[in-house]
Amino acid sequence: MIATKYKPANERAFFRLEKSMPITEQQLLQILPNAGRQAGVFVPVLNTAMVKYGIVTRLRIAAFIAQVGHESGQFRWLKELWGPTPQQAGYEGRSDLGNKVNGDGFKYRGRGLIQVTGRANYAACGDALGLDLLNQPELLEQP
Repeated sequence: MIATKYKPANERAFFRLEKSMPITEQQLLQILPNAGRQAGVFVPVLNTAMVKYGIVTRLRIAAFIAQVGHESGQFRWLKELWGPTPQQAGYEGRSDLGNKVNGDGFKYRGRGLIQVTGRANYAACGDALGLDLLNQPELLEQP
């Protein structure tokens, strides 16, 4: 994966976040102005996840919000847009993604705010979240 720089729409909004304080919908919209109404939908689950996984410093919060904002197109795409492009067609049979059954590439395409991709990653994510994502991959599209 190639790292790219993500510059939030309002860089100063990141630095107004206080350690261990929940992010507000207004702050999220300053950072990701194209999130629209989805910001309000995701604020509670983002705050819960950040506390649960120790994302509590300004730097970690900034990195996390930037990552989920980038991966999801500012919360607009919770399922990978599918062509398939040549890269997406290459998901089929990729052992590093755990895609071993014909159709796994499409079934386990990127979903969720961080675009979990591949059968193995869906299994691991499902185990961590206590969800059956192998049989219900669309659950990753929910807040």
